[in-house]
Amino acid sequence: MALFSTRSPRRFQGVHIYTSERKDKLDKLVAQAKREEQLARGETPEYKPDIESYRGKFAKNLKKADPDRRRLHPGITIAIIVVLVMLWYYLMTGSFKF
Repeated sequence: MALFSTRSPRRFQGVHIYTSERKDKLDKLVAQAKREEQLARGETPEYKPDIESYRGKFAKNLKKADPDRRRLHPGITIAIIVVLVMLWYYLMTGSFKF
C-alpha cells in the first residue's frame, strides 16, 4: 500500500573526502602559538571564532512543543466563535434581531 505513504528523504551526510586531521590539528597548534606570541609582545591577537565550538548549539537550545500542554476543547472553540459572530452582527446592525 505505497499509494498513500510518503517517503521521507535521506538525511544529508557531508563527509569530506580530502581532509587531513593531522593538518587541521597542526593548523590549530600554529594559530594558538601565534596568539600566545602576540600576547607575549603585548599586542592584541586577531579574533577568529572556532566554528566547531558553535556546532549544534542552536538546535540544542530550541524549545520543543510541550506534549502535556492542554488544548482548548472544540465545543468551547465553537462557542467562542458563535459569540464573536453575534458581537460582530450587533456592531454592524446595532440590534440583536435575527
